[in-house]
Amino acid sequence: MFGALLSAATLAGSIAIPLLPPPQTGAAVLANVTAFNRPCVGFTSTTPQRLAATATAALRALGWDVASAVGPSFDSANSLRMIAPAGAIYVHSHGDHYVDPATGKRSSGFRVDGAMCANAPKVIAPQIVAQRGATTPIVLAVVSTCHNGERSSKLPAAFGIAMRKAAPGVSGPRSFYLGYVGISWVRAAARFERAFWREVRDGSSAGGAFERALLAGFDPIDLLPEWWGSYDLYPLAPSARGVASHD
Repeated sequence: MFGALLSAATLAGSIAIPLLPPPQTGAAVLANVTAFNRPCVGFTSTTPQRLAATATAALRALGWDVASAVGPSFDSANSLRMIAPAGAIYVHSHGDHYVDPATGKRSSGFRVDGAMCANAPKVIAPQIVAQRGATTPIVLAVVSTCHNGERSSKLPAAFGIAMRKAAPGVSGPRSFYLGYVGISWVRAAARFERAFWREVRDGSSAGGAFERALLAGFDPIDLLPEWWGSYDLYPLAPSARGVASHD
């Protein structure tokens, strides 16, 4: 959630548009609220907002300028506009390997909120690539959706992150991607992500935080986390790297 929000009256009806910080200094936090609440499901939940707030607080603690789109403001235009210059990103929504209408082939992505219960617009990997162009690879991507932790997901590459793992003590890219394999249940993701962000804020590397978060007490049937990138990465914003000894 990049910086302040512009007045809905000036830009987008009832939806506020986030202001963006300079390239690679900012983090984008995107959360689908509508699809995880009544009348779309049989209950009311504040979990999407809490997940977004936890990610926002952690990213700010790491030195990132955070802008967010939570709920209906998380639409296709806003999400692509925010992702384009981002150095870090958090997404909570539905995700899958969707068909790219331009090619008829499977790609990967996530649905926006769009104030829609079902068939909300999708953001897929080719759109992200087109928006980001030759931008430096994202430092940290946490994609809290179904399926986007699978080896077949195209999202890591769209963020400039190679699908390989640099083990502890091994030099690797300054990037870390976290996603989930198969179906991910929100209750389990909430436990895992709270632990992950807490560990990172306490000084763990992204890989170390991932391993400790696996012990957060969720049912493995409900969640299978996966990662790619550099285990030893400490995902500080560029502006904060000079004042910390990590990475």
